[in-house]
Amino acid sequence: MNCFYSYGIEFHEFMNCMDKRPENLLLLKHHFDSAQWNMHSRFDYVTEQEIEELMEDNIYGYGDFCWVDFSKESDLDALSGADIAELLYFAHLAKPLHAIPKERFAYFAHDDGWFNKLYVTDLNDYKMLLAKIIVSKHKRLTGKQMNDIPMDIASMLFEYTGGGLIIDLARITMGTKEIAIPLSQIGHYTDMDHVCEMRAEISDYKAWLVYSNKSWKLIKTD
Repeated sequence: MNCFYSYGIEFHEFMNCMDKRPENLLLLKHHFDSAQWNMHSRFDYVTEQEIEELMEDNIYGYGDFCWVDFSKESDLDALSGADIAELLYFAHLAKPLHAIPKERFAYFAHDDGWFNKLYVTDLNDYKMLLAKIIVSKHKRLTGKQMNDIPMDIASMLFEYTGGGLIIDLARITMGTKEIAIPLSQIGHYTDMDHVCEMRAEISDYKAWLVYSNKSWKLIKTD
């Protein structure tokens, strides 16, 4: 099962950076007042009509926020007792007992943007998330519009996640002709305080994601 940990991606960014946004979310841990209720599973859920409102809610204030996506509302009535137990186990311990019932994502976050554990069915979804979140965050930081990162560069970024990837948007270098975003591999950790401490100590970057002449490239310096 494909699993990724991240720091710095908030729920609204996750949803906005999906090419095809999940339409229905089964809410396993939340404090959203406008959720609907499924009598069979006794879980709350939202459809696409409520998702925009959920994205604007104070997700950080929830503490833990956990959901899986599903295709259609009738899927909830088809959940078996074992499926419901699996979902409760995931909501409690942020990991599967056997296999989490989901369409594309099983999402567990604590303090929105601080810690996220994500199970992904299709790896291309995660590659696209990486590519789009960089452009989105850069625009928020600088106000500058950039072209999308192409899939071949997104695939290279994805390969870097195998070594624990830091995309250090706080240390972007901006010249008159190019923008360079430093990348570093630090290994795999779930303690985000420790990750932040390690990031502060990095002084030599071995790779850069560079935007120049309206195109992207990934440059290794070692």
